[in-house]
Amino acid sequence: MATKRTFEENLALTKARAKSVVVKKAKAKQEQLPLWPEAVRAVPNAVLRGALFSVAQEREAFKTATLIATVEGVEIRFQGTRPNQTDLDVWEMLLHLARLQPLSSEVRFTAHAMLKALGRGTSGKHHEELKQQIRNLAAGLAEITWTKERKTFGGTLISNFFRDEETGLYIVKFNQDFGKLYATGHTSIDWEERKSLGQNNLAKWLHGFYSSHEQPYPYKVETLQRLCGSATERRGFRRILKEALPKLVDLGTIDSWEIDPETDLVSVVKPRKKRLN
Repeated sequence: MATKRTFEENLALTKARAKSVVVKKAKAKQEQLPLWPEAVRAVPNAVLRGALFSVAQEREAFKTATLIATVEGVEIRFQGTRPNQTDLDVWEMLLHLARLQPLSSEVRFTAHAMLKALGRGTSGKHHEELKQQIRNLAAGLAEITWTKERKTFGGTLISNFFRDEETGLYIVKFNQDFGKLYATGHTSIDWEERKSLGQNNLAKWLHGFYSSHEQPYPYKVETLQRLCGSATERRGFRRILKEALPKLVDLGTIDSWEIDPETDLVSVVKPRKKRLN
């Protein structure tokens, strides 16, 4: 025969259940990305301020967890085929689709719709490129450490994917803890501005890098080259840097720039913060 609970026991049980509901609700809230407007793509600052997504056309492969160049306060190690700026375009779009629902939910889209949204062609070649980029995002392991906070996130850039070969439908899922990357700071990237930069990977990287700083410190040309992951020799990098920076002026991302001939420091002046709707 079951023993009847006392009033105190029932009260304690009710409180425990209520606490459990609160914890579950808090956890569910944490597992959703922050909402951002349609015109932007929000990207974690740790990603924008280093060479995790490099400017190189050829994707470098790391067999073991390798330290990737980034700004002070963050350490990134990566194992796999390192993505570049065109891969970042895809990743930003996937995150944009994921933001409207819990991270445990599926992100569904067709390859054709994704390619159109990216401003790309829809030929067989473009479909194959998208397949490879999603493979790379699912296979590469990133380990991001915030050294001051002594916290580390580790995982693939997307958890897994399914593709219907007949319809071109994709189903992509993210790690449920992915929101932790945003909790340490993120930046809203103007999507039309980024798209307008076309295939200029350095200009895209600089656009994200300077967008993530309210008023950036001067950086040496050598430092910027290291942070963006460029393998170009220094003289060539300086030349393409001088070609890329004016594009940011044209977009209004920065007001002006200069490279000091004596110190080789790159200084930029940013406009007042604009509101993106």
